[in-house]
Amino acid sequence: MPAKRILSAALALLLMAAIPARAGSVPTITVIDTINPGPGYSQAMDSSDSVSFNGYLYFAANDGTHGYELWRTNGTTTTLVKDINLANSGADGSGPRYFTALGDYLYFSADDDTHGRELWRTDGTTTTLVEDINLANSGAGGSSPQCFTALNGYLYFSANDTTHGIELWRTNGTTLGTELVEDINQTLRPVGQPGANSAPCFLTAFNGYIYFRADDGTHGEELWRTNGTTTTLVKDINLANSGAHGSSPRYFTALGDFLYFRADDDTHGDELWRTNGTSTTLVEDINLADNGGAGSEPYGLTPLGEWLYFHATDATHGRELWRTNGTSTALVNDINLVNGDVDGSNPNDFTALNGYLYFWANDITHGYELWRTNGIATSLVKDINLGNSGADSSNPNNFTPLGDYLYFHATDGTNYGLWRTDGTVTESVPFPAVGQYIRCGCTVRNLVAMGGRLYTTVYSDAIGYEFAYLDEPTGGLPPTDREASVWTTALVILTGLTAAASIGLRVRGAKRA
Repeated sequence: MPAKRILSAALALLLMAAIPARAGSVPTITVIDTINPGPGYSQAMDSSDSVSFNGYLYFAANDGTHGYELWRTNGTTTTLVKDINLANSGADGSGPRYFTALGDYLYFSADDDTHGRELWRTDGTTTTLVEDINLANSGAGGSSPQCFTALNGYLYFSANDTTHGIELWRTNGTTLGTELVEDINQTLRPVGQPGANSAPCFLTAFNGYIYFRADDGTHGEELWRTNGTTTTLVKDINLANSGAHGSSPRYFTALGDFLYFRADDDTHGDELWRTNGTSTTLVEDINLADNGGAGSEPYGLTPLGEWLYFHATDATHGRELWRTNGTSTALVNDINLVNGDVDGSNPNDFTALNGYLYFWANDITHGYELWRTNGIATSLVKDINLGNSGADSSNPNNFTPLGDYLYFHATDGTNYGLWRTDGTVTESVPFPAVGQYIRCGCTVRNLVAMGGRLYTTVYSDAIGYEFAYLDEPTGGLPPTDREASVWTTALVILTGLTAAASIGLRVRGAKRA
């Protein structure tokens, strides 16, 4: 075969190899019934949050012998990580929760029935108590650590050592490195009585600091921050009652150089604020009813591009979808036009995927269904539940991006199942056996993406509450239809090489002639 044809064929094959295969069919669900085989309930992923860590899904489950304990799976191997609570012959369970990664370890809260609920960690092989923070009652009181957030090699959290009350702590995983960051509320109390609580919560890492809400006993619940060395009040937003009422800041979300949050200054009501640590200002008084005192109660703060999306009430449109870039704040779309626009569509569960924000909303005509927006065009993705002339709700929830798709739970009026959409095609994911469907306690999110794999829960009379997974073909591949993607660049380069090689061969052929 001539050299030109050989090279052209080789480059063509290289071009084909550079294009990732896209999904051609709906993935298949694989049910894992190895924890509590048969109709017994392991309730995997149901009793607490679940998290992806170092190639494994970590979660709490009950095998019927050890109670709710720490398990992990990679879809092939599913094992008990450790039976932490050995009370009642090991059957009580430690109830692990609040899984948060720091370095090579996964930290969590658990109760071993000896120290009470304290801070633990695991690397999958070794699982140990980090520190018995609350030594009251012979160490059995428990400090109830929670609100875990990692920053610069430390895990920050709130805990109660009884002496200082519920305050801000941090750990680097060692005994010496587990310490009280600050006793924020030092309100005078009788000698020998437990300390007052600042109750730090909504811990959020931003620009080298942990921002959080706390009550120092003087300003009420206000905005604070710490870098582990210096802990300060950022701003006393609510100055009512000599500044003692507190603005109750919450839902901290970063966008650009600012941290956005909801707070009540007692003048405008609950509205949207932002801070960079130096300047803390009201973004917009969205709800001007009652002289600005009612508040729009922004919620679901979610970044997409240069905008922060959220739902809010302005007393004219009801609760609808809004967005801001910090300078301009506007209603994105009035989805529910019934009753003079004042009812609102109550959009929620905002999730970004491929330039769109997906969410559920109720336009009254279709019930609570799946919608999306790019900030310019807002549309119903699909009316999944067509009951009652389409007015019944599918109640989509647990939105989880994986590859080119958004996976979620919804009901079509017959079964509560697993669905997916790429914004154009919305389809149900079939169960492997008759009589299986999504059912769980679901007090926490029980859809978790890990690599190219999606984990969820499945129920049937035969297997009880168990968990399952599917492999999304696009989950581990870069997109080929996204502007400025690395694969677009690679394809351009390869095309250029093909053209150059072809020209070179023609020139050499002409010289030989």
